[in-house]
Amino acid sequence: MEIKKLRAVLVGAGNRGCVYADYSLQAPEELTIVGVVEPNDIRRNDAAARYAVAKERCFRDIDEFLRAKLDCDFVINATMDEMHYDTAKALMTAGYNMLLEKPVVPNREQLLQLQAIAKEKGVKVNICHVLRYTPFYKRIKEIINAGAIGKIMTMELNEHVWIAHFLDSFVRGKWNSEKRCGSGFLLQKSCHDMDLICWLNNATQPKKVVSVGSRAQFIPENAPVGATEFCYHCPHNDTCLYSAQKVHLEVDGMPFQTWMGMNKPLNTITKEDKAAWLKTSDYGRCAYNSGGDINDRQTVSVAFENGSVASFTMVGGTNKPGRYIHICGTKGEVEGRLEEGKFALRIFDRSGDKFWYDEEIVDVNKDVVNSVEYGGHGGGDYAIMYELVRYFNGDESSVSITTIDDSVNGHLVVYAAEESVKTDKAVCV
Repeated sequence: MEIKKLRAVLVGAGNRGCVYADYSLQAPEELTIVGVVEPNDIRRNDAAARYAVAKERCFRDIDEFLRAKLDCDFVINATMDEMHYDTAKALMTAGYNMLLEKPVVPNREQLLQLQAIAKEKGVKVNICHVLRYTPFYKRIKEIINAGAIGKIMTMELNEHVWIAHFLDSFVRGKWNSEKRCGSGFLLQKSCHDMDLICWLNNATQPKKVVSVGSRAQFIPENAPVGATEFCYHCPHNDTCLYSAQKVHLEVDGMPFQTWMGMNKPLNTITKEDKAAWLKTSDYGRCAYNSGGDINDRQTVSVAFENGSVASFTMVGGTNKPGRYIHICGTKGEVEGRLEEGKFALRIFDRSGDKFWYDEEIVDVNKDVVNSVEYGGHGGGDYAIMYELVRYFNGDESSVSITTIDDSVNGHLVVYAAEESVKTDKAVCV
């Protein structure tokens, strides 16, 4: 199909927003960034230079942007979680189509309000559930839709979060407190997985949820005797598995988060600058005494209206990160790991004297396009923009891309799970 070049405005020029906006640099014939909305002067100016956006089309906040009445095909809303409701409501009310970073909002009432506004205003709202767009999960969905494994009976998923990522984001970082940022771990990180459960099984609806979990590792009671507030002068600094000097200064696995508060371009920050920053920054605090309240382990069980069931386990702080999936249907099953880029497709064979299965290893590695500096989500960060451009050009054939209506159930399951883990009761969705 012929692709009309689209115009987008970036709202929130942090790491995630720039990951999506960078598609305009990779495919300039398909997308251009025509505006930037960002309160931080350095990030706004950096984004303006990166995407060649004129000064008069750069704005400090949503109100400035809306007053300018800038014309575009859609906005990329990559603001912080707690800002999603107000910014999304304002943008949709003004008639803008929107790509909205997950999670949508922290509660059911706000979610359903945004869904209703999207319908009332006739705007397209797509959620950044990037795992749907990976060749790995997309191919599994296509197999399910084709009926190859029959009706889904059980689904098992898990997510193991790399320890450096967990420490950086959920122990010391900006998502370490549900009270402060409005999102628990399940909503902020594993809403990807809740979305996968509901999207892969969207022939039915979730009915009931049971969940258990806690913050059991990174708590004051587990701190070594004599641990200090900051790691740099702690007597256990050289032996502690979670030393800030080791994780953030030496490994430096997520620099775009750790050093953001320094308000300097990353390529200008020296190791000496970083060492000094860790002496006073939250990123330099003892992992056990960081003041956070986010769960570091949780399981979720979901019952669906058609009798199928799903289970999900998340572990925050593992040495080997990754996601695993095993779906059993009435005619076959799929099993695999996202990071390996392949999965087993087993079709039951009862012909003649057989009572076994035929197995095919489906390898999608050749289909992964990963052109982002950090992460990439198995190719999903690139693929969501590739498919979004085509969606806004009228191609709605992809199994991955849907409206906000098909993103609601995953969030509702999260809300129910968070209620269940706090009340120790089963919760209806």
